[in-house]
Amino acid sequence: MVAGAAREATSGTVAALLEVGWVVDCPTGHHRSPDVGAEVADEVLTRLPVADRRRLGRGDRCTTCSQELTMPVRRTERPVPVADVPGLPVTTVRFDLPSTRCLHCGTDQVPTRSAADVRAAVLALFAPDTGTV
Repeated sequence: MVAGAAREATSGTVAALLEVGWVVDCPTGHHRSPDVGAEVADEVLTRLPVADRRRLGRGDRCTTCSQELTMPVRRTERPVPVADVPGLPVTTVRFDLPSTRCLHCGTDQVPTRSAADVRAAVLALFAPDTGTV
């Protein structure tokens, strides 16, 4: 695996950036993105707090203390390190995403409506592509 050009992707309310876009190359000069998008997305979503959905669609609750989230949503830049994906060097995915803070415990978290966008943006960062170096 070698370091490649930066990659960025946007999905709905979330933008994601890899400053180093890792590529798998072969001796003939072809390269492709590593097939680890789902694993990276899973790790990101375990490291990035996502609010819990309240029953009957009445907003979100804090993932830490279960209190109702009443603060307004704001844009936040957040780096998320990824270290536990086999075959991928330690890397950081940088996000520009919506976030809200719990008034009771202070936890910053992604609203539930944006969790699918986080996953889709990460999958797009590692979408398969082929070409010549």
